[in-house]
Amino acid sequence: MAALTAQKVIPRVRRRMGVSQEGLSRLLNATKGAVQHWERGRNNPDLGRLLALRRLCPPGPERKELDALIRQTQSDYAPVAVDTSVGRIGRKSAGRAREAYSAEVESRLRKDNERLARQVAALQDDLNKRNEALRVLEDLATELKKDIAKSRAR
Repeated sequence: MAALTAQKVIPRVRRRMGVSQEGLSRLLNATKGAVQHWERGRNNPDLGRLLALRRLCPPGPERKELDALIRQTQSDYAPVAVDTSVGRIGRKSAGRAREAYSAEVESRLRKDNERLARQVAALQDDLNKRNEALRVLEDLATELKKDIAKSRAR
């Protein structure tokens, strides 16, 4: 069986759910461009988004494909070292594999953490700008109400 890819699975799941790329991006808290990249095979969604998509997907063949893609993605994050000389996992190779895996996971987590920190900072900036705009609008509304009250009093 050919390896499943996000490029094959995500469009099927999206159509099964009956949502557009933009709708799926909103459901998964991603950008529409990210969904487009997944469907074109340029990028792959992270495991968290795949799991979120699985929760949203109704039962059926598309969900089974999505489950297989999730398992495949999980195996990419947790490779198993096999000692080829004895055909099984050996203590030394497993220990080295664990160390390499730990370093790789730590690196991925650090990168994800940095990316998330940038996203949080950008969202906080956006929130501050919107709060400032809201404050200005509230001030204008207050002034307008005062002007209306003055004009009615005359």
